[in-house]
Amino acid sequence: MSLRTKIQAGLTCAIVAAATVTTTATPAAATGGTCGSGYNFLKSYPLKSTFSSIIPGDLSIYYSPSTGNNCAITRVRAAWDGKAQNVYVSLGDGNASYVTDPPSGSSKNYHYYAGPVYKYLKGKCVYTVGYLEYGGNKYVAYADGVHCG
Repeated sequence: MSLRTKIQAGLTCAIVAAATVTTTATPAAATGGTCGSGYNFLKSYPLKSTFSSIIPGDLSIYYSPSTGNNCAITRVRAAWDGKAQNVYVSLGDGNASYVTDPPSGSSKNYHYYAGPVYKYLKGKCVYTVGYLEYGGNKYVAYADGVHCG
């Protein structure tokens, strides 16, 4: 086998491998946003309903030690991607000041994820809510007064 043939074969393998990686990574990217670099995952809370045993999504909380910001995202689980409605997230310190996505008064209707939302909460406790509607039921997760500090 000539050097040129070996190089072409190697490039073909690399292209196939890259396409496989891209194909594998796409579904994960579709299921939710990210807070960005420097954010450490703290905890996820499943969205639940009193009328259904399924868990169609999760509320996730992150923290950046370098900025003192917390981040929250509500994500729809892959099986319900695009089927959920009114996906929502809010993040605050338990007082009147909250950041939300979609913003208050907005007519946006998210079907995959809401957020990320950011709030400076260094030295305070996190109060956050995740919400979505699916199959006529409302699912919610509350994390009140968690991850203080």
